[in-house]
Amino acid sequence: MTKILKVRVFYISATLLMSGCSSLGPRTVERVHYEYNTAIAKTADEQLLLNIVRLKYRDNPYFLEPTQIAENRKFTTRFGISGTKFGLASNAGKHELGILGYNEIFQNPTITYLPLQGEKFTHRMVSPIPLAVVLGLMQAGWSTKRVFNLCLECINHLDNASSASGPTPTRKPNYESFTEAIDILDTLYSQKHLVIGLSSGNSKELILKFTNSDSQSQQLKSLLGLDKGRSEFHFNSNFLDASDTNLSVRTRSMMEVLFYLSHAVCVPEKDIEAGLVTETEDETGEIFDWSENLSGEWIAINYSEGKDRPVGAFVSVFYRGKWFYITDNNLNAKSTFMFLTYLFNLQSGDSMAAVPMLTLSAN
Repeated sequence: MTKILKVRVFYISATLLMSGCSSLGPRTVERVHYEYNTAIAKTADEQLLLNIVRLKYRDNPYFLEPTQIAENRKFTTRFGISGTKFGLASNAGKHELGILGYNEIFQNPTITYLPLQGEKFTHRMVSPIPLAVVLGLMQAGWSTKRVFNLCLECINHLDNASSASGPTPTRKPNYESFTEAIDILDTLYSQKHLVIGLSSGNSKELILKFTNSDSQSQQLKSLLGLDKGRSEFHFNSNFLDASDTNLSVRTRSMMEVLFYLSHAVCVPEKDIEAGLVTETEDETGEIFDWSENLSGEWIAINYSEGKDRPVGAFVSVFYRGKWFYITDNNLNAKSTFMFLTYLFNLQSGDSMAAVPMLTLSAN
């Protein structure tokens, strides 16, 4: 009877342990996929925010991209018998057999990062944003106003704070006429009074076509210096070909977009007094408030000098002894941050860029 009991106990214990081990693989895939997805998204957001803050302080930005993640996990099942003599222990005159079984999981992840530099850095960060990408952003649902204000440096003779495409300028940039024109364009675009798309010919040029000749359409043409008798205008990036029949556009690069947004980063007064950041003055010598104008319309990056991570932050980084963050309830700033990520990936020019490969061990 005792021997039969021994066999049954061992068989049941081993079966339970082995069945548990057989399900560890699928459960691990589910858990690891979520964990790495969350971690990669979080670190990508933090890296982007960190580089915007760095540019505010005129520190060099630096980008690292995960290219491969190898998740090596080893599952080991161990069995043992407890007892004082040959696995038998006396308890009130009865012999009992104790069987021990447990699983061990050894985790050894390897993550490979590559710095963004050389030709890839030039193409992705320094090259002007193609007009086709600008159109793609609009067709993807981003507002015309957001796309044009962030991506365009000027259109015809209207300047969109071109001096803000680098380190913080000491003088307020010109932008008022551009802003007025884009506000009208955004209104007409939302009302379907104008369309922006590719021409039907073989050249596939980007065109703007007015479908209405109301007062706002005429006002926009006047601001852009366009022929009021025409309804269709072609975009180009050649300023030597500027005329009242074309829309000559100069786009920002990804780096210039980040510089532009960095001016809206809030910093402590002591950093300004120490000369760590530049203050911008208007024509009267008053301090120009970036948080209320230009890039401040699209993003708000606050700071906290406490040691603890800010509560209610969507993304935060600790830099120069303080926390910089975007609040979770600032949907406009979060939209701009999402826009930057979208633009950053579009600028890669490689469908496989910035897509790390996750390899799971089958052991």
